[in-house]
Amino acid sequence: MKRFLAALLILLIGAASESAAQQKVTLVAENDWFPYAAERHGAPEGMAVDLVRAAYAAAGVELDLVSLPYARCLEEVAKGVRLGCFDTIREPETLARFLFHKEPLFSARIVIIAPIDATVENLTAADLKGQTVAVTNGYTYGEPFQSDATIKKDVAKNDLAILRLVANQRDPYGVIYDKVMAHLLAEHGGELAGKVKVVGLLTEPDLYVSFSKERPDAQAAMAALDKGLGIIRANGTYAEIEERWSLRFSVAAP
Repeated sequence: MKRFLAALLILLIGAASESAAQQKVTLVAENDWFPYAAERHGAPEGMAVDLVRAAYAAAGVELDLVSLPYARCLEEVAKGVRLGCFDTIREPETLARFLFHKEPLFSARIVIIAPIDATVENLTAADLKGQTVAVTNGYTYGEPFQSDATIKKDVAKNDLAILRLVANQRDPYGVIYDKVMAHLLAEHGGELAGKVKVVGLLTEPDLYVSFSKERPDAQAAMAALDKGLGIIRANGTYAEIEERWSLRFSVAAP
């Protein structure tokens, strides 16, 4: 009887430990993509950060966040070193490398930019064929742009570098998320004001947390995120977060 009770106690402790482990998730937020996700004041901050935090809290799951450069974030998730990274477009290239939850975090506009004296307007992805376009290292931009081999993609370190390349007319075009552009122009107005403008809309994709195919805990983490996103959409928390951030950053439609 004593042996039975001891064995039962061990099983119960193990089950409790496993349950506790499933109630905590650690994800990586990109460190330089404000106002969606960036490291500011020593911690992750942004609209996507608030949405992920609120969703896991609603699902009753404890969340830890760390910040890393996006390209490194994806690399570590692909290897299984990290559980998940955000924010990522769900498309053939990323689907081959990562797992994705069902409910998108949010959608966002990717605009086409050019030097201020450019005479073109209302451009689309089709208009970029044969052109050189500045893009950010590690980012994907949706189809058909992403897989179009006729577009020469000049890979820049970050979105600020894209604005500089276009403003200084080193590249004729760049692609960038509109709210990221608004933030960067506000912070670097002395350098960039009056030098770059929106000339088209590339796409408006949904963005997700990309989860590792190498991690057995990914399925539970994705299910909790989907559950939490459903809860905060229904109770108004999602709309409150989205409105708060949208009021701060906007760029006029091309």
